[in-house]
Amino acid sequence: MVDSAGVIWFCVAGGTPGTWRMLSGPSAAGAFTPVTPARVYDSRLSTYAPHGVLGSGQNRPISVANSFDVNGTPVTANFVPIGATAVFANVTVVDTIGNGWLAINPGGTTAVSASSINWSASGQILANGISLTLNATRQITVVNGSSGSTNFIIDVLGYYR
Repeated sequence: MVDSAGVIWFCVAGGTPGTWRMLSGPSAAGAFTPVTPARVYDSRLSTYAPHGVLGSGQNRPISVANSFDVNGTPVTANFVPIGATAVFANVTVVDTIGNGWLAINPGGTTAVSASSINWSASGQILANGISLTLNATRQITVVNGSSGSTNFIIDVLGYYR
């Protein structure tokens, strides 16, 4: 079906009204939308809850829905819109202790299948660009499966529908 805006839709499940997926248009399913990079989390600032160093064996659920400035002041509500399935983000570890790694999963998932960023010594600042799958509430879970600990920052550069 083509709507009045010229967007092509495909019905993937029957019913009333059925389940429709956008195939083309400004926000087609799976389309990447780049944004001006913005901070969505910084464990060093008390503005964010929870915050603080992520220790060995700990995990932390984080919402990427809203953006903040570098001081932790809210800037944009729904910066990552409802319906986003993933984000492309820059993940930075800061004030590392020992060596270690973090895994980043969809919100609520604490199982570890691969690392998302690694560090090899105390006092490092390292960053990694990575696509991160979101849960339905636009959350991720950061898991420290290593013996080290660290603060970390997440800046979003775009999202997928």
